[in-house]
Amino acid sequence: MTGRIALIVINYRRAADTVECLDSLLRVTAPAFDIFLIDNGSSASDVAQLTDYVARHPERIAFTAYPENHGFTGAHNRLFEELIPSGCYEYFLLLNNDAVVEPDFLERMLARIDCSQRIEMVAARVMKYADREQIDNLGITFYKCGLASNRKSLDDPLLGPSGNCALYTAELLRQVHQVSGEYFDDEFFCYAEDTDLAWRAVLLGYRAAYAEEARVYHKGSISSGGPNSDFVLYHGIRNSLFVLVKDAPVRVLLLKLPWMLVLHIAILLRYTIKGKLGVVFRLYRDFLRGIPAMRRKRRPIQQHREISFREIERRISPLFYERGYALGALRDLY
Repeated sequence: MTGRIALIVINYRRAADTVECLDSLLRVTAPAFDIFLIDNGSSASDVAQLTDYVARHPERIAFTAYPENHGFTGAHNRLFEELIPSGCYEYFLLLNNDAVVEPDFLERMLARIDCSQRIEMVAARVMKYADREQIDNLGITFYKCGLASNRKSLDDPLLGPSGNCALYTAELLRQVHQVSGEYFDDEFFCYAEDTDLAWRAVLLGYRAAYAEEARVYHKGSISSGGPNSDFVLYHGIRNSLFVLVKDAPVRVLLLKLPWMLVLHIAILLRYTIKGKLGVVFRLYRDFLRGIPAMRRKRRPIQQHREISFREIERRISPLFYERGYALGALRDLY
């Protein structure tokens, strides 16, 4: 394995989707890259299917099967801890296993890296797998209510790449780890970990770019039970609150606090009506319990901040939240 790019794919109980993803990756001819496939505590049948697949491509794919599920964060962190200190790779591409790619996607993403301008993380044009004319995301947008979501328009500010397809330089990951002591935050497990990483990089002066012609097709939230599952609700909201405690400067928190309060009142009402009060109670309870740990992580992040408040403001959308959210919430209440 001799590529300068490490491409990471995590499987969790979806071996058939992972094989389709790998098939599309093996049709990518340039630039050179190595695939690191991790199984995150799936069944023996999943592991056997992936083992057989990798055995047919040993020069391209390195396979590790963990006996338990370490989450999106833990699986990536274990690989980062092994590969980044070695200096073998200049770039890391993270790709969800329920995505397929166009053959030139990686070349298009790599072309947007510009270390002289500190552009060292790149988002792709990710479309819906089932409807390839419909946008899944163009990276991450962070809204004034304190939540991030899939960037849907080029008019929306770009904070960083979505974790379902994200290119980072090894140097960015090294610097973020040096300051904060972590790559992804293991306490997140999954969801909003890409937002947290993007903010920590932005606060250090790094910038994100978007590769319009890099096409990826994403099924979305399959391993976690779908976008409306209790699992996604719990981790998505709890972790988004953790991001604020860790990464948002005090001035941002004070200025955006009214919008944040409106959002969380709406969340409480909306999901109570949906019969999910127990999930909402648990996520806010566990958020409060996690505040001391997040405050400890906050100190070095804020001490090493290199950009001005004005630059931070440019990364935040003036919109309350993504278009259509308020209407959907009102329909639920009605």
